[in-house]
Amino acid sequence: MPILARLSEWWKTRRPKPLDQLLSVVFDDEEVRVVAHGQMDAKWNQSFRWEDIERVCFTDEGLYSSDRISVELKAGQTPVVVLTEAIGGTEFFGAITERGYFPEEVWRRVMGEAGGATVCWPPRPSSG
Repeated sequence: MPILARLSEWWKTRRPKPLDQLLSVVFDDEEVRVVAHGQMDAKWNQSFRWEDIERVCFTDEGLYSSDRISVELKAGQTPVVVLTEAIGGTEFFGAITERGYFPEEVWRRVMGEAGGATVCWPPRPSSG
């Protein structure tokens, strides 16, 4: 086998898999589940009920990383992070907007942001 072919095969076995092969987001009318696959850390396995959502933040991670949706939950529950490039990530983003957790005027503003901006809904009251 030529050296370039061997090098190509070696690289395929060592590079990270795309997120759409490592993480998925599934949901129904009551619950959302983030599920880790393969080499993804089991800490990504999380679930929450729609009714427990208090606040949603969207972070633009730039061109080379997956954007991030952070879901803050009621009653001191640990926030859940959903990567938009996960299987079902785009559908989840659509579902949170349709359910009013991240209104259209807010996500339209997010789409105009770049370079690490984070936009949350509802916004925190400013102090002072």
